[in-house]
Amino acid sequence: MPVRMMKLCGVTHIIISNAAGGINREYNVGDIMILKDHVNFLGMGGTNPLIGPYDERWGSRFVPLNKAYSSEMRQKAKLAAQEMGIENFIREGVYAIVGGPNYETVAETRLMEKLGIDAVGMSSVAETITAHQAGLIVFAFSVITNKAVMEYDVVEEPNHTEVIEIAKKREILIRKWLGRIVEMIKPNLLKC
Repeated sequence: MPVRMMKLCGVTHIIISNAAGGINREYNVGDIMILKDHVNFLGMGGTNPLIGPYDERWGSRFVPLNKAYSSEMRQKAKLAAQEMGIENFIREGVYAIVGGPNYETVAETRLMEKLGIDAVGMSSVAETITAHQAGLIVFAFSVITNKAVMEYDVVEEPNHTEVIEIAKKREILIRKWLGRIVEMIKPNLLKC
């Protein structure tokens, strides 16, 4: 509902963020992954924000999602990262949503790796679907706050306290990065 209220208030762009576990073995804790696509495991189980009473003001109930994440916004985000000299830890990949609040099993993370998923989390997809249906331009990113456990014999485990600490460490940098992205799209916003 909040995304639809934003649309009614005249919002044209939305930036969605989350904390995610890195499935891609090349990702490091602290990396920022720009979402280019997602796998909606919750949707495969029948949970979708478009289920329920339909209101045509929001667009088609059967909305295509192959362009849910704005290519133009992704390019601007990468350019902003280059300008700031932070491109070394900016990634672009596929995000998967799971139900949580528990972290994933080794078998689940291995399956996701085989599916080409780069990061996994517990939010952002419903907001993306709703925003895209309503015609908002969507930009989403994940802070890789932990490495997903891929082996049975490791000692480390995902830890919610550490997840929050990693996100906080990137907060100032992310704020500057997002500020630069908004500056880049501001001319487009003034045309709306």
